Amino acid sequence: MYLLDAFKTPLPANTVHEHVNVFLKTPDSIYLGHIASASVLIFIASSNPAVYTWFLVMWGVLEIIFYPLLMEVWRRSYTQVSEEKRSPYLWIRLMDYLSCLVGISWGVMTYVSLNPGDVAHFAIQMSIAAGATAAAVRSLAVFPRSFVLYAVPYLGLLSLRLFLLGDEFILLGGLVLIFLSMMMRFGHDVLESVAQYIEISNENLDLAQRYREAAEAARHANREKTRLLAAASHDLRQPLHAIGLHIETLPFSKLDGKSRETLNRIRNSLQTLSKLFNSLLDVSLLDSGKVQVRPTAFDLEDMLNHVLDDYEPLAEIAHVTLMLEGPKVGVVADPILVRRMVQNLLSNAIRHSGGGFARIIVEKEGSDVSITVCDDGPGIPVEHQSVIFEEFTQIKQRSNRMTPEVGCSDHVEKGLGLGLAIVRRLADLQTLSIGLDTSPAGTCIKIGGLRSAPLSETVEKTSSPSDRIGALFHQKMVLVVDDDEETRRATVSLLQTWGCRIRAAESLEQMRLIEGPVDLIISDYSFPHGYTGLEIVREARERYGKGLKALVISGDLTSEVQQRVKTANLLLVHKPVQPVQLRSAMLGLFSLSSDAQVIS
Repeated sequence: MYLLDAFKTPLPANTVHEHVNVFLKTPDSIYLGHIASASVLIFIASSNPAVYTWFLVMWGVLEIIFYPLLMEVWRRSYTQVSEEKRSPYLWIRLMDYLSCLVGISWGVMTYVSLNPGDVAHFAIQMSIAAGATAAAVRSLAVFPRSFVLYAVPYLGLLSLRLFLLGDEFILLGGLVLIFLSMMMRFGHDVLESVAQYIEISNENLDLAQRYREAAEAARHANREKTRLLAAASHDLRQPLHAIGLHIETLPFSKLDGKSRETLNRIRNSLQTLSKLFNSLLDVSLLDSGKVQVRPTAFDLEDMLNHVLDDYEPLAEIAHVTLMLEGPKVGVVADPILVRRMVQNLLSNAIRHSGGGFARIIVEKEGSDVSITVCDDGPGIPVEHQSVIFEEFTQIKQRSNRMTPEVGCSDHVEKGLGLGLAIVRRLADLQTLSIGLDTSPAGTCIKIGGLRSAPLSETVEKTSSPSDRIGALFHQKMVLVVDDDEETRRATVSLLQTWGCRIRAAESLEQMRLIEGPVDLIISDYSFPHGYTGLEIVREARERYGKGLKALVISGDLTSEVQQRVKTANLLLVHKPVQPVQLRSAMLGLFSLSSDAQVIS
């Protein structure tokens, strides 16, 4: 079968290159063995008076010099050209001719020099014939025709010589033919093994290519998603931002009970929508790799007090007591990212505490600082603890029975289950650790790995958020610049309820008509007139003083906008802005000497 297939079936076009490559990987020891065997045969034949000297010289030149040199030239000529310019079938045909030449050459040498009268020489010649053919299986079996054209003349002439010697040598000649058939079978097995190896390799390459294509498609889809979110971000955030500010300006105390209930439902729904929107955009930014860690030294207690101030209204609604425990300590970390992690954990703690308490505990051990957020809720069952930090996973609570669900319809505060997933991603981004300790008595989630830093002098805080607002906002002159009328009016109304005096403008030209003094300017980032909020703030500081505090609000989440605002050393707040976020940003500007930062 192998003998017939060698001349009937050509190598498949889709794998012929691989067959040649397998042959070219043949170790150099094959050629060394060829030269050594040829040298031994010449030595043995030189002692046989029936072999002419000119024949030995010609044969030695052919096998020791010409054959190895030609093979090396062919190898280099094939491997040093590009794959599309290679001609594997032509190369294999040349190998057929050379193999046939070498097979006839070795067969003739064995035929004329075989000397059964010298037992040692006879045994060596027979061993070389067997070894050379077996070695050819290793190198030439990938080219069936080449192997046949080499092995058949070589062993065929040897077998013929043995038959001509007669007597018991006839039996030995038959054994040589049996050995030849065995080598053909081994060659067939080697060819099948090589074909299977090539098939598996091609399948792996195909899988790798499909994986690369799928990965590229996923990256393309992710880029398109990011571009879509960036393009729609400003338009989606603007109405949410305006609605939230308008709601806070309504005369809540003058409404009847039903109107108050309706207003509270609207407020809660808007807050939920804003949180969902911000969470989705946060995950998108983390996926795109655009969130950069900017570590700096800051007062951890002061930052945590700001977080408690922000969440005190939510805690009051949920009848939850907020507490902060631990030493006053400074840390080196990204204050914006750490703050977002604590906000997400505290929001969860308030939601699951069941009307008890939510505590933030700061611990310092050596140079390591940790932040633990605890609640006194029913805890998380063991079977659910491994999934709570995964995306779109929520724990639905009903009468102290918890089951993980996606999109719970009757949860206290609807969400997408992204809060803890964002905490985990932010921790990974900053190489911080996240620990979970839960029991029926409550749940604690610990942020570890923060590095302590020396504290700088800080301004003492007043005892309550209301006192702080009254002391810092009262009679402050705030200039609001926004080209969107609804947003501008809503911002003005909200700031007036906080005791601020307000002046407003819709453009840079209108701002130039406003007289000072001004304590704070709040400007939108995007304007349709070819300038941005950065130019607004720059000119305002030239007009009202270089120390003018400034706040830029933007619905554009691109890294370019963030970098430009950071370079200008301004505070950036992302739309939609909840009143508590705006209040927190203003408190920071009026009470601290703030560096540039981003509040989402």
